[in-house]
Amino acid sequence: MDVGLNSGQLALRDTVRDVLRTECPPGIARQAMTDPERWRTVWKTVVDLGWTELARPDVGDFGRLDLAVVAEECGAALAPIPLLSSVGLAAGALRAAGAATNDVLREIGDGVVAALAVHPPGARLPGVPMTLQQGRLRGRAVAVAELCHAELVVTLATGDDGVVVAVARTGDGVAVTPVDCINAAQPVADVEIDTTPVMTAPVDLESALATPLMAAAADLVGVAGAALARSVDHAKSRRQFGKPIGAFQGVKHALADNYVSLERARSLTYAAAARLDDPGTTPAAGWTAAALAKAAA
Repeated sequence: MDVGLNSGQLALRDTVRDVLRTECPPGIARQAMTDPERWRTVWKTVVDLGWTELARPDVGDFGRLDLAVVAEECGAALAPIPLLSSVGLAAGALRAAGAATNDVLREIGDGVVAALAVHPPGARLPGVPMTLQQGRLRGRAVAVAELCHAELVVTLATGDDGVVVAVARTGDGVAVTPVDCINAAQPVADVEIDTTPVMTAPVDLESALATPLMAAAADLVGVAGAALARSVDHAKSRRQFGKPIGAFQGVKHALADNYVSLERARSLTYAAAARLDDPGTTPAAGWTAAALAKAAA
């Protein structure tokens, strides 16, 4: 299985990088820390350029590897936008349920912000925080990224026939409680739901969580890659005892070790994306590949 980027994906990476360099310089992320509406300007650009169309498997020829490329560049730019939340996490879970979710995926592709609520209170790992009984969706999830910006909440629920993916619109029956977090530009909140979902569909649990894990790994690879690049630049320019500090073994070895770890995480992330794009991949194999990528990132 070839997990390298093809010419189209390399061009996509360069385009996304160039756009973010212009539209989302470091100052934008800093402004978003104190201005809760600052993200909307960058988000409009992203939607107009069609990046949110990555949520829709029925449009174009985009796959998870394309999603990984875009998510990595957004992570590198610290872009204060809900692309990971909407396209990587929420849409990633919905895609596992097949054509039944196309209408909601179309909304996300058009720029409607969605959040994925899959962390039950007290649990260390994502899971199934809700129940679906007699058409009523009930439960609580914690640490939901971008929930404060979302119009749609995507979650997993236990129903009479097993696990389902369910979608609720924010508003009545969806109580959002913001929580303190380090990065105010990408807020986190808890949610308690007691409402009738706008859509439900049976889904395999491992399949529903695999793409979100891979997308989160790609975002983290981008953050780590940008941090390492800045560290290398500093090591080249900062001088001590008449030479760049990067010339000292204590610095250069640390940077080299971090480079190896970064490339391992990137390789595992691309491999997970390619495996998830392969129709012959079993849910267990897809979940394992995505979990390895997320753990490495």
